[in-house]
Amino acid sequence: MKNRKNVIISIIALIGAIVLIFAVFLVIKSQKLTDKNSVKVYFVKSIDSADFGLTPVRRKISPDKSRISTAITELLKGPSKKEEKAGFYTEIPSTTKLIEIKETPKDININLSKDFESGGGSTSMSMRLKQLVNTSLDAEKTRPVYLQLNGKKVESIGGEGVIVSQPLSR
Repeated sequence: MKNRKNVIISIIALIGAIVLIFAVFLVIKSQKLTDKNSVKVYFVKSIDSADFGLTPVRRKISPDKSRISTAITELLKGPSKKEEKAGFYTEIPSTTKLIEIKETPKDININLSKDFESGGGSTSMSMRLKQLVNTSLDAEKTRPVYLQLNGKKVESIGGEGVIVSQPLSR
């Protein structure tokens, strides 16, 4: 009788352990950022003291926002503290605000504050534009995306006039 009880308890404990392991696996898998549940946001990353390049990081898609809205919002937030420690930074001025993202069946218009083009030289302007373009085009693959600053279509940014092709293209 005692043996039978011990066997039943062992079986129940084994089943409980299997269920617990499966639950932990599901939680870990659901937290993994994939193309379906996240967007790529591009930041500048120091490669060495003389070189840098654009590198994507993943951000979880906000359930109340579209892919592109999440991507642009996260881009404007800048890299996390952990990413900064790993050498990531942004050329987009921290004062840049998202005024509106207007999505229609035909296209998308991203309207940013004029701060987007303030400060920095042509290299900074080119990098911030590339950050925006890569982030936008990775988030939205089917509709053309246009950039506006304070509600006006942009042809160039910065004092040196870095050209902005419309719709945005790499």
